[in-house]
Amino acid sequence: MAGKKGLRMPRVGQVGIVVQDMDKAIDYFETTLGLGPWAVFDEEPVWCRENGKEVTYKGQFALAQAGPVQLELIQILEGRSLYSDVLGEGEGVHHLGFFVHDLDERLRAVREAGIPVLQHALLKRLGVKIEYAYLDTTGTGGVITEYIKASFMGLPVPMRFGPLVRLSAWIAGKVG
Repeated sequence: MAGKKGLRMPRVGQVGIVVQDMDKAIDYFETTLGLGPWAVFDEEPVWCRENGKEVTYKGQFALAQAGPVQLELIQILEGRSLYSDVLGEGEGVHHLGFFVHDLDERLRAVREAGIPVLQHALLKRLGVKIEYAYLDTTGTGGVITEYIKASFMGLPVPMRFGPLVRLSAWIAGKVG
């Protein structure tokens, strides 16, 4: 997959932004920028590896569409995380996300290209699985690249569609 044309990235599907106060951030994005509605999730990965070691964290995540690009707000609630490692106690753009169906193949290509995987994890709730990997692409441009693979009951699902994401968040909020 890697070669003269690099990793052949799909279109940017997500921009991840670390925030310190989720409610304040959502209010700003809605009232000032007119972006929303937001689907809000409290999550803890099923597993999460950084440099071959298991790590744990709990976070709150909010998703909204801005045209074809999904915005993800991230607030870490507990634990050590890559998010604070990158931005310290600050806020700002953390990653550019790319939705993929072939995560394993893409990770092989990334390793062949000599790009380190910073974090690889799995989130799971109500039959929806989101496996993601953060790549260390900060050397040029200062931003992390993320591969995101989403599935429901083993089938690929598009996470770009606002109504699906909002429905999932509503259901998750009802069943805990």
